[in-house]
Amino acid sequence: MDPNARLRTLSVLHYAYGAFVCFSGLLLLGLVAIGHFLGSDLLADRTDGEAVGWAGTLLSTLGWILFALVETVGVLNLLAGGWLARRTNRTACMVVAAFDLLNLPLGLLLGVFTLITLNDERIAPLFQVPYR
Repeated sequence: MDPNARLRTLSVLHYAYGAFVCFSGLLLLGLVAIGHFLGSDLLADRTDGEAVGWAGTLLSTLGWILFALVETVGVLNLLAGGWLARRTNRTACMVVAAFDLLNLPLGLLLGVFTLITLNDERIAPLFQVPYR
């Protein structure tokens, strides 16, 4: 397969995967909403003041942290798609691919495909010359 076609395919796959990850990260805001509900005064009034506020704070905090991590991975994949399209930042694309290896199964497949492609001796010279 033509090296330019492989890089175009990788670019599109990183854009699609980054958009998917960013969209699925929005679902974590549901965890934040559940945490806010558990820590609300409405629930405290209905449970005769039993302390569930700490659970709400824990879930809300965990939701925000996970949301930030997932969105960061999504944005990095979107950036990697742009870098691959412009043939720049080969090392940064490899780092993003290494992070993708932690996400089963789609991230693993994309990360392996990206690392194999970027380590090909026919691909490396394409990142040294400006692409137009």
